Amino acid sequence: MLRLLFILLFAFLSKITIAQLLVARDTIPVIENGYLLKMPWANGINHANIGNIDLNFDGKKDLVVFDRVSQYSVGRFRCFINVGTVGQAKYVSDPELSYHFPFASGWAVCLDYNCDGKEDLFCSVNGGVSVYKNISTSTTGINFVLVKSILNSDYNPAGPPAIYPLYASSIGVPGLADIDFDGDIDILTFSAGGYYIEYHKNMSKELYGNCDSLIYKEADACWGKITEQSCGINLYQCPINKIGEQFFPPIEKNRHAGSCLMCIDANKDSLMDLVMGDIFCNTVQFASNTGSITNAVISDTTMQYPNYPNKNNTQRIKIDNFPCAYYADCDGDGKKDLVASPNTYSSENTKSMWYYKNTSLTNTVNFQFVKNNLLQEEMIEVGQNSYPVVFDYNNDGKKDLLIGNWGYYNNGALTSELTLYKNVGTTLAQPVYSLITRDFAGISTQGLINIAPTVGDIDTDGDIDICIGTSNGKIHWLENLGGVNNYLFHNNSFSITTQSAGAAPQLFDIDGDGKLDLMIGTKNGRVAYYKNIGSATVPSFSLITNYFGSIDVKGDINYYGIDGYAIPYFYKVGSATKLLLGNVNGQIYYYDVPVPSAILTTSCNLISATTNNLNEGGQATICFEDVNNDNKRDLFVGNGSGGLSFFSSASPFVGVEELTPLELHNQVNLFPNPATDHLQLTINGIDFEHGALVLYDLLGKEIQTEIISENSQAFLLNKINSGIYFAKINIYTKSQTVSVTKKIIIN
Repeated sequence: MLRLLFILLFAFLSKITIAQLLVARDTIPVIENGYLLKMPWANGINHANIGNIDLNFDGKKDLVVFDRVSQYSVGRFRCFINVGTVGQAKYVSDPELSYHFPFASGWAVCLDYNCDGKEDLFCSVNGGVSVYKNISTSTTGINFVLVKSILNSDYNPAGPPAIYPLYASSIGVPGLADIDFDGDIDILTFSAGGYYIEYHKNMSKELYGNCDSLIYKEADACWGKITEQSCGINLYQCPINKIGEQFFPPIEKNRHAGSCLMCIDANKDSLMDLVMGDIFCNTVQFASNTGSITNAVISDTTMQYPNYPNKNNTQRIKIDNFPCAYYADCDGDGKKDLVASPNTYSSENTKSMWYYKNTSLTNTVNFQFVKNNLLQEEMIEVGQNSYPVVFDYNNDGKKDLLIGNWGYYNNGALTSELTLYKNVGTTLAQPVYSLITRDFAGISTQGLINIAPTVGDIDTDGDIDICIGTSNGKIHWLENLGGVNNYLFHNNSFSITTQSAGAAPQLFDIDGDGKLDLMIGTKNGRVAYYKNIGSATVPSFSLITNYFGSIDVKGDINYYGIDGYAIPYFYKVGSATKLLLGNVNGQIYYYDVPVPSAILTTSCNLISATTNNLNEGGQATICFEDVNNDNKRDLFVGNGSGGLSFFSSASPFVGVEELTPLELHNQVNLFPNPATDHLQLTINGIDFEHGALVLYDLLGKEIQTEIISENSQAFLLNKINSGIYFAKINIYTKSQTVSVTKKIIIN
């Protein structure tokens, strides 16, 4: 019995260790200006829609942030768990929960439409609205199911039905709330023409007596009797196609640049007021409704919000471009607060979460400004896009972290910079990153846009140089002249301009001749190969192909066309070359690269287009290096939100050759592969006492655990879905523990 307990204990401890090995995050501390960040690897936030959901079923509302990321990529949900006391806005990131949310672009709003106490998701889709029902439980965890691929509305309720998709611009954000206070969710949205606010009434209560249906009719084609103008509102207006007069169906082409609507009954008079933001404007407008539930009339507006009705009460919302307001409880006191964030990529992107606490002691609202970087203050945040590389910048034997970016927006101006975090850890095994500068080598003075760095000693003088790709497809060289931070900038010194814009270079010896070549990912989703034809001390590069390895990772068709934004990371596994490649949609592709003699005649072999099922957000960038000196590669993933995620010893990405010696790998066999209902394990030439086999999916989730007691043993697979898995086999001898990881395909 004691022996059995000993075996089970070992297996359990092994299970914990391995699970952490596969998906460990936040294991490197990060310091900025003497302050230890609480969630440094939380991926950043640019342009957020904010809502509440109880994510961990503890009875407290947590924060869900949908970041539209950039103009080129899909958005991403970010999840933050409320760990503060009542009245305290304190959160920790839970990035794993993001994978339980659907992918979306444009905008997304959390709102409980079926009155079950769980917030559902309303998402932008093709100029309309889709709805995901929250079916989460404490047993099954967070889950959503699509219940409406697109909402429809009757645009002619007074006459013959005219059922069309309910129009809502993907650039703006509609107002979703119970407009008529009957208990179901209605929608305010700008008409496709862009001047009038349409009121689409939910008929669920009227038809069925409950709130769980989504049946809409256009109840007012000019809600509030207002029209939108540039950064303003015209009062007492009304269109000619008012309901009951003349019907025009919604037009498909969007002529309206974009507005966002937040619905709030500010003075608790049971009339819904509005807070409206508009593109190309830097303030929001509060619009006071003094009409009736069936006939809304906006009679007063102000751009001083939330200084209304009290003047000079707090700092008004003022953000570079297109601020939008959201109504959510940020501090767990049961009162909804105000958060403002820009809704366009060409706006503030590091201090873009303006938090106003609701300090009202009555049932009205009183918003007081607290900070402009809610959540962002606790994470690495370099504006839009993040391109991480690691290298020893000060020659102390420890790898430091350098991050390029698309840029910071401030007062409408874009500045691209390199941010340096020095490794100040006291041991090689435990890095600690401390912010040194956000403008390494004074690179901002060069006026470059979209700085994507790569490092290597290209002139073989014994120090590390930096090459930089930029948005116009050019490559620049920061030549290391020796010492610390002593670089000479060479503007397009190699006379390289890639065929497609958005150059993301990597210095890598692809042809095995001992000289670093330039492998450059580009906007069109391909990789260009520039061979180093120079001498050992004077690099020179010549274009060999714009279509290396037949690689093409274009994303989906979006508003701006077809983009790829390939970001390559080549690396060696013994003598073999592997490639991890990020793209605009946040996917990470994994390739086997042909041997040097065949790189021009053989395509790269795609192993996975969804490596490890990781998607940390659009514009995925990769750095895959050992930074904690354990001889296993660690993974940094950048994204369009300007933050990073970090995975310590990210073993699912690497081949088994990297994890174990080849001879050990050959002594432990697992078959058949592919498998169906069972696996047979054989262990040859190893005298062991016991062991454990743990099966993981590509996200590092444990699927099945088995005790190993014999050299040849069969295991039944317990109703496991088809897919790719990793089997971690731990074998305990008298003197040591040995481990082997095998990739298993289950059909």
